[in-house]
Amino acid sequence: MKKIYVSVYNFFIILKVFCPIISFLYALLWFTSFLKLSFYQTLSIPFEPFAQIIKTLHPLNIEFQGNLVDMSYIAASGLFIVFHYIFGFFAQRVIDLYNFDEMLAIRKKNKEVKKINIAIKKEYEQEVERFSRFALLFNLDLKPTYNLNISRKGEFDILKKEFYTHIVKNVSSKYKNAKGIMSDKLFLVCDDFDSFDDFIMRLIGEIKTLKKENSKKDIITEFSVSIDAIKSCSNVFSTMEFLEKVDSFNYKNKLVVTSAFKIKYEQKTNTKFKLTPLGISRFFEDPDDYTDFELFGLKFKRVD
Repeated sequence: MKKIYVSVYNFFIILKVFCPIISFLYALLWFTSFLKLSFYQTLSIPFEPFAQIIKTLHPLNIEFQGNLVDMSYIAASGLFIVFHYIFGFFAQRVIDLYNFDEMLAIRKKNKEVKKINIAIKKEYEQEVERFSRFALLFNLDLKPTYNLNISRKGEFDILKKEFYTHIVKNVSSKYKNAKGIMSDKLFLVCDDFDSFDDFIMRLIGEIKTLKKENSKKDIITEFSVSIDAIKSCSNVFSTMEFLEKVDSFNYKNKLVVTSAFKIKYEQKTNTKFKLTPLGISRFFEDPDDYTDFELFGLKFKRVD
């Protein structure tokens, strides 16, 4: 279809380009005829038929110094200037028709893509309904308030490990089948999704307490929390790797959740938190391979 449009467009453009040339030649022939130059008759042979048509339809003669001057060549010259603009108009209409057809094709394709996306989303939501656990990656970052040039890494490593250990013991004692993995970060998995609000409220409370204690020691306490909803049979290590990617976007002092968590969480009633979009984040495996994550911030609902 595109080739047809291109061919028709090129046809009108060629005619448009030639019209001013032919117009100039007709004007030149009229000038040579007016001056009665000897080579006029030879040059006018290929141009005479069109001029004769004009003479037949509407004779154009003017009187000049007692002689009638034939103006059909000038009329033909003017007509070809008009044809120049007409062919240009048709060329533009071809472009408009092509753009219109392309727009219709894009709309049709977008509708099909939208239907597919809706079907995929619905299927994904149905799958998420069966998720019964949530996983959380907690990253604690400690910095000195003053004396930035003095390293306190050893002290901070001990404080982080103590806090992570405290959280794991707390979680294990209060929530059934809750597990924790400690490294430089703390990875937690809880089998009871319904207990999430209570779980996260306790964690926030522990963080606030830690901040107060650290401020007395001239320590700045920052953190990031990445949360996902998972199946009961999910590989927790692949989930931890996924949350590591989310954490790499460095949302400081925020509770960041995935789209799977959002879907599962919004199915609950009487929730204590609201979800706000953080946008799309992109993680590059290598320059030509990347994955997009839609992330959301978890914020405590205000009670009016």
